[in-house]
Amino acid sequence: MEPRVGERPQPPEPSALERHWLGRCQAGDAGAFQPLMRPHLAGLLALARRHCRDPHWAEDLVQETLVRAFRGLPAFRGDSALRTWLFRILVRLAADPTRWRRADATQPLEIDVPDHLDAGAEHSAMARELQDRLDEAMERLTSRQRTALHLRAVEGMDYAGIGAVLACTPVAARMQVLAARRKVLQRVREHLDP
Repeated sequence: MEPRVGERPQPPEPSALERHWLGRCQAGDAGAFQPLMRPHLAGLLALARRHCRDPHWAEDLVQETLVRAFRGLPAFRGDSALRTWLFRILVRLAADPTRWRRADATQPLEIDVPDHLDAGAEHSAMARELQDRLDEAMERLTSRQRTALHLRAVEGMDYAGIGAVLACTPVAARMQVLAARRKVLQRVREHLDP
């Protein structure tokens, strides 16, 4: 059940495995960071690709997000879900590329970022065309709308979680998602109607 307007949303309970790895990370075990982050990599990369047109920059954005998370993990209190906290770091970095796109690159973490998220099945020409139109429509959205729609449609995040990532209320997050859906639908219809 989603919280009512004005109520502070409660973060979802982390799994026992996530609590285990989180506890080990916060106790100083650097080797626990990779298994803690692995379930979140695909979602982070997908969101980064929504913010960066260049797939290499998207991977760099994910890498910088992981570096910031590694540094900030000892202070992570769990006021939000770990997943929400990671998405928020990525969104903040994406909003100001000068904060992470610099010549003195940080030391990389040894975490494999997947090359692609597709399961591998080939799409038909029509499916590829529709995907191209959807991607084009998503690119035309504002950054907040693109993030909100991605978190809702792809990540399945509730409005309270989206609000936490975007630093707004759940109602405002819902409005961002609705506006994004309208714009994408309108844009896709323009290309599909004969």
